[in-house]
Amino acid sequence: MKSESQDWLRPRALYESVAESLRTRIFAHEFVPGCPLDENELARSYGVSRTPVREALKVLGREGLVDIEPRRGCCVAELSAADVAGLLSVIAMLGLHAVREAAHNGLQPAKPAGLAELLECGGNRYLTDTILRLNDKVQLACGPQFSAADAALLAVAMPALSAALAQRQPHRAEHLWTTYAQDRHWLAARHIASLPEG
Repeated sequence: MKSESQDWLRPRALYESVAESLRTRIFAHEFVPGCPLDENELARSYGVSRTPVREALKVLGREGLVDIEPRRGCCVAELSAADVAGLLSVIAMLGLHAVREAAHNGLQPAKPAGLAELLECGGNRYLTDTILRLNDKVQLACGPQFSAADAALLAVAMPALSAALAQRQPHRAEHLWTTYAQDRHWLAARHIASLPEG
């Protein structure tokens, strides 16, 4: 069994670097949802063979960031407005559970927090990981402007939410989370409506 330190010392494979670069470009909407990704063109632009590009695309496919169709090619994953609404509803429900747990236990983020730190207060790292993965899909669909506006929305909600968590006020914490989740839903709908088609 490999230790964590052995994994940390392992040099990164070329495909991992390509995958990380593509992931960053996808979230920045350099490649918008629905955009075809040509292996040959990507290989030329990265100065590598097609093999690391193909492996990178497989990684991104497993993450749900790209759709790969055999003999048809690859494109950045697209989510409909209904898909995003559904994801936001699930995130809101799971986040409410994490906030409820944190409030009952009197836990609060140790520092001014983002979404990850807030959710980690609930004490369930698997729940946090699931919510963050779903959140990545929302950010993919809505674009980088949504991510910035969402962070600002959370920053406004965090002081009161942190106080409610610290004071073990589950009903207040739940209300604040629900309000944030509803505002976020409206914000996402607005951003999706403003995105150019295809």
